[in-house]
Amino acid sequence: MGEFNISFSHVKTNNSSTAASYNVKQTSESDVSIFSLDSRSGDDKKVLTKEEKKAQKEAEKAEHKRIANEPDGVIQGGRQGSDAGDCWLLAQMNSISKTDWGKKALSEAITKDDKGNYVVHFKGVDKDIKITQKEFNKAQKSSNYSKGDADALLYELAVERHFKDANLNKGTIRGNNLAGEDSLQYLLTGNMGKETDQLQTMEIILKEMGKNPDNNNNISATYVYLDTHPDNVEDMNHAMSVQRVILDEKGEIDKVVVLNSYTPNKPETISYKQFKNNNIKMFGYVMQKK
Repeated sequence: MGEFNISFSHVKTNNSSTAASYNVKQTSESDVSIFSLDSRSGDDKKVLTKEEKKAQKEAEKAEHKRIANEPDGVIQGGRQGSDAGDCWLLAQMNSISKTDWGKKALSEAITKDDKGNYVVHFKGVDKDIKITQKEFNKAQKSSNYSKGDADALLYELAVERHFKDANLNKGTIRGNNLAGEDSLQYLLTGNMGKETDQLQTMEIILKEMGKNPDNNNNISATYVYLDTHPDNVEDMNHAMSVQRVILDEKGEIDKVVVLNSYTPNKPETISYKQFKNNNIKMFGYVMQKK
């Protein structure tokens, strides 16, 4: 068995801004989406009155509307469009948003200029991409893009524009690799990432992630599997995000929490055996940049 060395270190970041831009509203630890809060259960669960239930539904509706229409530097619920084909991109967003370096990059990448246009900065290629409000509104109505999260939609539009400009991936966001110069993590940070189809390597990465479940040990991981769901006209590849790894008391992988871009608010916890038997074709990972 060959040796596999992995090193982990802190991210070095350089803050930059342009004169005619300002940061979009950021979400602090005290300003958390209601959809990220744990629901109480059992004896701790409060019985709501009819008026309270109505107010809660109205608050949830308003929060959904806010998330969908105004970027806030947080990925929280971009649901893949029926004709999008960009599960790889949404999976990367969902994965890097679990790391410290990913949260920082996502919180800084989108700004607004003095004319109200959105500007997405890709640090990895030193490029600013302008998305007008008109372009954003049009994309919201299209099944070619995700729904429900303004940040996710703006990244889709910006990546698509970059691909067209650079003649990458045939100028579309339909299907792509999990690592490399056209991955989202590289565009945002300049950190390349790696891909593997070797189970041994995948297990090493997952175990490292499980050592610090609060931020996945600052490792972002996604994977592609062969989706043989009977509703599919033909077998298709689909990318998913690894949200968390749960180790047993011996330090072995017990369960894996995964997230599907078709159901972005419903992470699923599966056994490691289920995970391995999921027709995985490729595993991509990005570690904290030195």
